[in-house]
Amino acid sequence: MELTISVITGYDEGQKMSFTNFPISIGRLPDNDFQLSDPFVSRRHCTIYTDGICFTVSDLKSTNKTILNGKILDSPKSFMDGDNLIIGENLLRLNVDG
Repeated sequence: MELTISVITGYDEGQKMSFTNFPISIGRLPDNDFQLSDPFVSRRHCTIYTDGICFTVSDLKSTNKTILNGKILDSPKSFMDGDNLIIGENLLRLNVDG
């Protein structure tokens, strides 16, 4: 399974990466798998993992929350191809292949 994360709008617009090894971390620190420079993104904002069937995103108690398809994450949630994630001021598109 491959996941491509694309920043559609926001502070890090145009950034895009594909992943095949999970879990992946998203945040402001350089040791994150997908680093965002937006000051509204926490150092370790959220993580994405898979069980081989579906992908799940989990907020890591970030200051400004993680929003999946318009809903604030209060627990880990599964997502599908084409779903949207808001992290800081960035709108991310999540594309699943496989």
